[in-house]
Amino acid sequence: MKFNKYKISHYFIFIISGINYLIAIILRSLIRNKKNRILLYGHKLVGNLEVIFKDSRFAKHEIMFITLNFSDYLKLKKIYGNRILTPLSTVQLFKCLSSKLIIASHGIFFHKIIKRLGIQTILCGHAINGSIPNNKNKTKKYFEMFDQVLLHSPYDKKIVENELLVGNSNLNTTGFARNQIMVENSFKKKELKSKNNLSNKKIIIYAPTSNRGSKKYMGSTFSVHNINFYRYISKELLDSEIVFIIKTHVNDSISKEIIEFVKENKQIYFDKDILINYDYDLLIISDVLITDLSTIYVDYLLLEKPIYLFDNPDPDPKRELSSILKNINLPKIKTQEELKNFIQKVKSDSLEFQNINKLKQEIYESQDHLDTIEKIDDIFSSISN
Repeated sequence: MKFNKYKISHYFIFIISGINYLIAIILRSLIRNKKNRILLYGHKLVGNLEVIFKDSRFAKHEIMFITLNFSDYLKLKKIYGNRILTPLSTVQLFKCLSSKLIIASHGIFFHKIIKRLGIQTILCGHAINGSIPNNKNKTKKYFEMFDQVLLHSPYDKKIVENELLVGNSNLNTTGFARNQIMVENSFKKKELKSKNNLSNKKIIIYAPTSNRGSKKYMGSTFSVHNINFYRYISKELLDSEIVFIIKTHVNDSISKEIIEFVKENKQIYFDKDILINYDYDLLIISDVLITDLSTIYVDYLLLEKPIYLFDNPDPDPKRELSSILKNINLPKIKTQEELKNFIQKVKSDSLEFQNINKLKQEIYESQDHLDTIEKIDDIFSSISN
């Protein structure tokens, strides 16, 4: 859960969690009963964390997930029981700190102290590195904190070494577990469509970047926060066999007005409305991806399907983008008229995708994602044993 300074509940959650962390750390330093357990830590149980948590090839390990989001905790606990933990409980936090290994998609609270307790840590990542922090030395130290840093692809390693200027020995180009699952399950498209009563539909998936609080971005023509965008899509898709699915960014929320509008619409869905087993099943079920300044296009390349870009404003123009988000050689949609033409191409099966294989080769080289999970599991086993 990302801290939101405008939500009072977040202050209580972070304060209570911080106090519990300190208590659990003191107890853990006094009671040294480390278990052969793996703890997953991240904003949400999605992406690589979701695959590590659910895939049977990791089943030999005792794997748990901790979340700061209490509503997520309650929801996930109903499904997975005692494998889901919350920092709001000192007892459960002590259980976390009795783990031998912590796998995180982002940074870890009290990371230095956790390392002193003898717990090893792995950064499994959540996306290819799309931006370049101003303080590269701080980034280098951040990577150095982990025993292993699992990288997305050969191109990701180039970004880390040549653009972030990190050349640590703990970098490991394993690929991402979620991408192996996506490649393995790509043949299940018909099954997934049938499960959602979408068998005869052409499916567009729109997966934008986070709004990062930018009013300019949220008010732009193709923003998922702009009700007029939904009205336009609804009008253009009326009585067609096209479905428009919106995969909202994990850090963003949608207004009640828009949610109610989509509920009454037969052509537009949110990702939560679709029955899936894994987060990236949404990419499998689709026929084409639309995104903007999001690195999700890099993963979608593995499916070798068309990709288009909305010409949305950068929600954070002060940040420096990595080369993966600069001058992306994919077709752009800049106006509503161009969006209308795009929809006609979807109807007529005449979408452009001639540059897909070239981009895929540039990013992944010979990486096939058939042994990613095996490589990651070998790392876990070497630490856990």
